Amino acid sequence: MVNVKKADEFFRKEIDTAEIERSAHYTFRDGFRLGFGIFCGFLLGSVILVAIVWLLGSVFKIG
Repeated sequence: MVNVKKADEFFRKEIDTAEIERSAHYTFRDGFRLGFGIFCGFLLGSVILVAIVWLLGSVFKIG
């Protein structure tokens, strides 16, 4: 039982709740960056998809 107590004390020191709360705290700026990044990724993906379809359409003379 002595080893279990030492391990428990070690993990209590390693996993401090203050560090967990600090890492999970997001600001409005972080949310804006995430939303703006998703928007730019979606926009870029749409442009790439349209360009591929346009190129394939011009190669195969569809439409």
